[in-house]
Amino acid sequence: MNKEIEVDFLEPGLAIVISSLENVEAELKNKKELTNLLDNLNEVEELENLTKMLNELKDIEKDLIIEIKSLNHKEEFEIISDLQIAISMSKFLAPNEFLFKFTDSIEAKTQAKEIIVNQENILEIFKEVIIKKVNEIYNESLSEFKNVYDNESEFFKVLKIAIEESNLNDLREASKLMINLLKIDRAINEEKKYEFLEILNKAESLINLIDIWSQYEMDFEEE
Repeated sequence: MNKEIEVDFLEPGLAIVISSLENVEAELKNKKELTNLLDNLNEVEELENLTKMLNELKDIEKDLIIEIKSLNHKEEFEIISDLQIAISMSKFLAPNEFLFKFTDSIEAKTQAKEIIVNQENILEIFKEVIIKKVNEIYNESLSEFKNVYDNESEFFKVLKIAIEESNLNDLREASKLMINLLKIDRAINEEKKYEFLEILNKAESLINLIDIWSQYEMDFEEE
């Protein structure tokens, strides 16, 4: 009896992109390009078409940021954050990104009988890989943050913990805490703040993916 595991991160990943962009759309009235893109994303069925649409999002990213900033909205930070999460997840959904490579490796190892994957353990395998990726994102950005934050700052202390953290709940809390600390930091100029926020949201989007994916049914087919 052959067992095939289908780890479908596309639907929950796309849900993150759509929900985040809907938050942006709610503030940008009459933004036709964004509205049309959302309509298409809600109807997309083929991976090839999804890739094309996500590339369209990348094309209008700068324009969206300019419009958001022009609003002088009191919640500009949150709106920019939503856009960054959508952009980050759209990049992770690219065919050559590590999510697809992960599923390919799982399939190969399963077929080679190197590992046993089933309905009960697939999510845990996924969590482990994503958590390591989040740790990696934080670690790779360490030098950038170190140029601004000293070792004794609360932000840097949380970052150091997050680099090594393997518990999902603690990692989630660390992510949200760093984003909040960045938001209230008045010593950093706007450009640098949003640059740092982009890094944090790259990790945050993956943490969100775990949370949403865990709510979706993992397809386990037996042949």
